[in-house]
Amino acid sequence: MSDTLFIQFYGKTNSGWFDLCNGFSDTFDLCKSKGDFLWMEHEQDYDKWYDENTYGHLPLPIHKGTVYVSASYVNHLYQAYIWATQYPDISFIVGGPVASERCTGKEGWQSVHFKVEGQLPPNLTLTGQSIESLFGVPEFSGTWKFEVPEVIPQDSRVYFSYTLENLCYWKKCPFCSIAQHSMEHFRKRQQINLEFKDMDFTGHKIVRLNTGSITPDHIRQILPLLPKGDKIEYRYFMRAAKAETAALKQVVAQLDGDIPASTLGFGIEFPSDRMWKYLNKGTHMDEVLETLDFCMQSGFKVNANVILGWNNLIERDLKDLEGFMDNLSEQAVTTLQLRWLFAHPYTKIYDTYDGVQDTIRLGPFNCGFNVRVDDKQKELNMAAANIIKEKCDAKKIKLEGYKNLKKGQL
Repeated sequence: MSDTLFIQFYGKTNSGWFDLCNGFSDTFDLCKSKGDFLWMEHEQDYDKWYDENTYGHLPLPIHKGTVYVSASYVNHLYQAYIWATQYPDISFIVGGPVASERCTGKEGWQSVHFKVEGQLPPNLTLTGQSIESLFGVPEFSGTWKFEVPEVIPQDSRVYFSYTLENLCYWKKCPFCSIAQHSMEHFRKRQQINLEFKDMDFTGHKIVRLNTGSITPDHIRQILPLLPKGDKIEYRYFMRAAKAETAALKQVVAQLDGDIPASTLGFGIEFPSDRMWKYLNKGTHMDEVLETLDFCMQSGFKVNANVILGWNNLIERDLKDLEGFMDNLSEQAVTTLQLRWLFAHPYTKIYDTYDGVQDTIRLGPFNCGFNVRVDDKQKELNMAAANIIKEKCDAKKIKLEGYKNLKKGQL
């Protein structure tokens, strides 16, 4: 094996499909000309990510040389840190979504997903540069491809990413870790060739169109070209706003309703016009309901994300929430995911909410904290959770996160 490795991670989810963190797909041939690929299995249980005992048992096949690590999640980053302490003669260069999204703050260049507290090993480098930049070739100049790990059966369901760009065009949500920050290294794919259609894999493919929030231009340009079939589907995040909905309607009409199988992720956050103004969502109740209804009528699946844990709810917000749920068509939402507000470093939520004393850390990496609220706000958030539970049951909407939220936060 070469003394230069390119490490990507994979893991089997509770749903039975494989999450393939294929961070080197845009530079497959370039990487292969420089060294060897190595797939490493990683822990899928989120609760175990922050248990440091989970790490340290993944040996590497070399003891000196250079290792490039594509870190999609913070546990990948921490695993690289552990390797760097175990293999002092290997130089580790860590990039990918977790490391590459960086902002200029009081402490200089920092990742917006974590805060480094303390010294990193001298053989560990975190970078926002792409592999193309590191090796001095133009961005997206290679052909996208990757090989599914041999241990994964050909009849499996696999989930992987096809990068459109590494930014969210909206970037105004105060809780979002990429909001309102300048990028150290912005990348945008200019040629959308959808190379995954030629993958040598006979199982079911779930393709994440990778961008913080898909744009109206993306919708018009890319959706009509997406390959369709029984063994391929797509997932992407979208704003429930006028421009996006108009673009979606245009594409559905263009395809005469024959749309690619897709699950759209929507950040509903808290359905109240007052709260959406506070959160800079740039949308209103009628727009959101129209978007969700159109998705249902057109055959898109919808994953709606709702956040609780706010420290500024008022009774009016609960009435708006109840009205939203009442006006929501029975099948407009496939799954509603409920979670507690998490404060990422370098966000407005991190700076304005209580809970820093409960900071979650992995080694030298400060990952943020689950926010705390006072008794009055806890009561309002609990009431909101119960409204959502009652309405989801009545409308036969699959609700996820309610039991964990009640048990852990409320």
